[in-house]
Amino acid sequence: MKFAGCHLAGLYPRSDQLFTTMRKHSRGEITKQELLSAAQKECREIAEIQKKAGMTLLIEGQLLWHDHFRPFSETIQGMEPGPLTRWFDNNMFYKKPIIVNELVWENPVLINYLFLDVVRNEQWKIILPEPFTFASMCDNRYYVSFEELVLDIAEIIARELSIIRSNSQLSIAQLSAPILAQRKMDEDSVEIVRQGIELIKKSFDGEILLHTFFNDFSNAAPWILDSGADILGMDLTATDIERLAEHDFDRPIFAGIVDSRNSYVEPIEELVNTAEALLEVLEPPAIHIGPSADLDFLPRQIADKKVMNLGIAYRKLVST
Repeated sequence: MKFAGCHLAGLYPRSDQLFTTMRKHSRGEITKQELLSAAQKECREIAEIQKKAGMTLLIEGQLLWHDHFRPFSETIQGMEPGPLTRWFDNNMFYKKPIIVNELVWENPVLINYLFLDVVRNEQWKIILPEPFTFASMCDNRYYVSFEELVLDIAEIIARELSIIRSNSQLSIAQLSAPILAQRKMDEDSVEIVRQGIELIKKSFDGEILLHTFFNDFSNAAPWILDSGADILGMDLTATDIERLAEHDFDRPIFAGIVDSRNSYVEPIEELVNTAEALLEVLEPPAIHIGPSADLDFLPRQIADKKVMNLGIAYRKLVST
């Protein structure tokens, strides 16, 4: 089957109601349990939207994640949240993690930021930062060796994935890696990326999806084809697929065909045509389709519409 999956690629937008609830909690007007109950209810709604749309894997929504790094920077010994920093070329911000000491994993982190009951009986995927990207987005005030920092982060992610996998039917771990396609990387950096992925795969027996959004995938070719990832993710809103035609793709591709940063809701036929063009040019063994990145750049209602159209497009692709 050439079209083998349809799933989302990042954090899902919160509703206006949940934003209001979070503000009430920050002002001390409601308890943490009231906040968690509201967030869990919304995660269940997001799961139902995905099921209705026909996603082949669910995401939990990760509504408790204020950014990709916050669960780690708030919890891991040796790391702390820093100043708000622009998230690439977007009008979105993250708290830059500050590395103040050797990173030490003491207790499970992510199970406190996920509602596993929402996806416990479902095949699902989680979105995590790729270790090299994670380290690159930090203010490192401790490690002399960047490689050592990357591998310590990879070890933490590996431990977390092992715990989550043992408590649910986690199928795919997406490692979000926009840094890897930002520009051409030197051989030493490429080797560090590979080591991080290899370390994670030793503890996680699901599939690793390495997703390079916001940037042209060709900047990471050809080395990324041999990165150790099971599925290679590319942002088709930023990638010229003709520049990839010379490469031999021997593993599945995750194609970000829905623009996660534009409120324009792509017509179904436009999505179908984009996916079919990718198949014709690159001829990979299989293609998964989804959004280019996190949908939390968009209002919740727009994201929901994009997900529904994505599901219809996928059904058209698999039926032809």
